[in-house]
Amino acid sequence: MLAILRGHEGAAGGRGVADDFARLRDLARAGGYPVLPVGTPYVGASELMLLSWLAVAQRVVAPGCQAPSQDDLASVISTCAERLSAKGLRLYPLTLYAHRLREFAKT
Repeated sequence: MLAILRGHEGAAGGRGVADDFARLRDLARAGGYPVLPVGTPYVGASELMLLSWLAVAQRVVAPGCQAPSQDDLASVISTCAERLSAKGLRLYPLTLYAHRLREFAKT
């Protein structure tokens, strides 16, 4: 999942998915949620936030979780979450706990 988020060549398994995640990375960076380069040996706080938003978008109800405040970012997250689900890729529910890092990611 992290390889797809970071844009690792071939990880997305298709041009449409890769394009949607490229747009996600661009909008995330513009919104203050940078995605680290492929090969970085750790996960950044903003990447955890993005993964948590993807996990929320893959579920019908996620009480207490907020979406990003930027409408265009929220929209592309929803699209990417649907793409992942269509490929049979679902984020583990514990990913939702990264939502608590929201304030940390802003600093």
